[in-house]
Amino acid sequence: MKRFIFSVFISLFLFFLFSSPLCAIDISVIGGLEDITVEPEHLFRGKSGGLAGSYESKEGATMINITGTAGTDDAWEVRVRMKASSWPKEMALQLRRTGDGDGGGALEGGLSYVPIGESDIFFFSGSGDRTAIPIRYKISGISLSVPSGRYSAVITYTVVDL
Repeated sequence: MKRFIFSVFISLFLFFLFSSPLCAIDISVIGGLEDITVEPEHLFRGKSGGLAGSYESKEGATMINITGTAGTDDAWEVRVRMKASSWPKEMALQLRRTGDGDGGGALEGGLSYVPIGESDIFFFSGSGDRTAIPIRYKISGISLSVPSGRYSAVITYTVVDL
């Protein structure tokens, strides 16, 4: 008798678990920060001058797509972080959203440059499916005191269902 009650309980639990539609919000990221090469012609005021204060990527260097929402009222937020093993501490990587993309729902935040580091930070929020959200990058702190070399970072975008 105990075995039968247990299996009925398991069956009811699985029925309630799977009776509602399961939705998973997905994020896809296309593109990235292209190589920025600092050349001698980037010097200003001759050899005794310095480098430009910052370098920006092209507009829409990255496109973000948020799909799989449960409708235009399904709220979410995008968080971002970077991992860089040899990134000079003098240099800062920032990003911003430069448009709304396409789709239903709404977007909020992320229109000003946000500095990113090794911990997740809030980037922008929205609702509903949105595609082709354009992102632009900015690197600042490049100077003659930063050792020459090739620096890279892995940028991770995460969507959180609210």
